[in-house]
Amino acid sequence: MNISDRILSRRTALGLSKTALAKAIGVSDVSVGKWESGLNQPKGRYLNDLADVLGVSVDWLLTGAIKPPTSLYAMQVGERIKAKRVQLGLEPSQLADTLGVSHGLISKWERGEVVPSDERLSHLMTALGVDEHWLLHGVGTLSKPERQESDHGLHFEYPGIEPVPIPHGNRIPIISYVQAGNWREVCKQATTFDGNVEYVTASVDIGPCGFGLWLRGNSMNPVFNEGDLVIIDPDEQPRPGDYVVAKNGSEEATFKKYRPRGIDEKGQEVFELVPLNDDYPTMHSDRQHIEIIGVMVEHRIFRKR
Repeated sequence: MNISDRILSRRTALGLSKTALAKAIGVSDVSVGKWESGLNQPKGRYLNDLADVLGVSVDWLLTGAIKPPTSLYAMQVGERIKAKRVQLGLEPSQLADTLGVSHGLISKWERGEVVPSDERLSHLMTALGVDEHWLLHGVGTLSKPERQESDHGLHFEYPGIEPVPIPHGNRIPIISYVQAGNWREVCKQATTFDGNVEYVTASVDIGPCGFGLWLRGNSMNPVFNEGDLVIIDPDEQPRPGDYVVAKNGSEEATFKKYRPRGIDEKGQEVFELVPLNDDYPTMHSDRQHIEIIGVMVEHRIFRKR
């Protein structure tokens, strides 16, 4: 059995249609069909999201080395997550902000509907101050930590463990390339998002319309890779050498390096959007309409894809 067979078997076992699975991950039905037929494989954040929705680990999807969790197992893990969160005095929204996930995903974990993927499991253990044996199997105990507030945010102290700050605020949505292409209009009208939207806490000050974007493709290799996360601030003005999200006339956005070239005879700024991969063409504002959506203020690299 290969990864395509495991995706199909797990989806069928959960009673999910291709459409339902595609909607939960944020991809098309065609993509799910290609995964299950072996024509393509999920990568980057899609692999982690797929594991979350199917309630399995990334390792099981890729290798089949670990069996998918039973419903009872998932429920027991969920109960321990909730018990530790309550013990720490954390609201679901606070834990979601810390992990950079949606409130809805925390609820699914705690209800035992899905089990955290391997990458998120590591972050969850750090946030809750527990180890893998206790969280997954209930083995061992931990003393109750002291909850403390400081100017740097919320943190918890355990004997002999350096406290880890949990920053306040700067919670932003992670959006799609299509949403990014129309973000100025969407942001002005948007007041809230449903539970399917993933959130992340920015590490820097950012404007009210800031957003995150999972990178795709290889036009910005080798500095940026597919599956990296960039944080974008539409209130920042681009400077030479900045990396920006822009719209080039299509419905979707693009991520490139900003290079100003001067002012034309009409007093309009002329600039280029430059890919770091020489196999892709440079875009020129005097040859096609380009609209800058926002400037990258943070870049996060995930080694495990």
